[in-house]
Amino acid sequence: MKVFVCSDVHGNIRALDAAMSIYRREYPCDFLFLGDAVGYGAHPDACLDVILNLPRAGLVLGNHDAATLPETGKPDMNSVAVEAIEWTGRRLDERYREAIRRRFRLTVEREDILAAHGSPFRPEEWTYLVSPLEAEQAFFAGGFRVGFVGHTHTPAAFAFGRGGIPFVEGEPVALEPGERYIFNPGSVGQPRDRDPRAACLVYDGDAGTVTLRRCEYDIEAEAKDIVAAGLPAILAERLFVGA
Repeated sequence: MKVFVCSDVHGNIRALDAAMSIYRREYPCDFLFLGDAVGYGAHPDACLDVILNLPRAGLVLGNHDAATLPETGKPDMNSVAVEAIEWTGRRLDERYREAIRRRFRLTVEREDILAAHGSPFRPEEWTYLVSPLEAEQAFFAGGFRVGFVGHTHTPAAFAFGRGGIPFVEGEPVALEPGERYIFNPGSVGQPRDRDPRAACLVYDGDAGTVTLRRCEYDIEAEAKDIVAAGLPAILAERLFVGA
């Protein structure tokens, strides 16, 4: 089994299109999305159109996706995020909200995989998994062998009992028999690790590897669309620095 994993697209259609070129090169594979298709970017509808129409797709609900639903509200969001979500809500028609309700889940489980947006531990709280302590807490939330999380917008990898492990672009992490892991692919549309390129990963269950991938896209064009849409300028500016 091979799985293409990505997260935190945030309405950035050009970054998503770039990441999808990796997905197409790896196909046939499952598609696993870790949440936040919308928010911040100018193309939430176009991004949802891509994600919702992929075959063999597992879709995790992110906090920004949930915030587009009137019954959910906007928990723990700063003023810029709230402004972007309110804009997004005006942009999306009801069919997208209904698709989010129907297709997106707090967790997705497949064989020995468990996926969540923030952490497998209390996924409804969308906590950030950034430290070995938080990773250990997540490991005890289920019996999965390989976990996938997003939300931090920063690639990371953890091994049970060993804390953080190296996770470098293009260098496959070999999964040792009997070991357990959690991986974060970083963000497609809003990276925050000082690398502005779109990020994703490929899990090859047969080979027993996980590989981080990055790809260039037209940041200037995407930033212009954000400004033209009337969204906060900071959401365009940060794309150039990956922060």
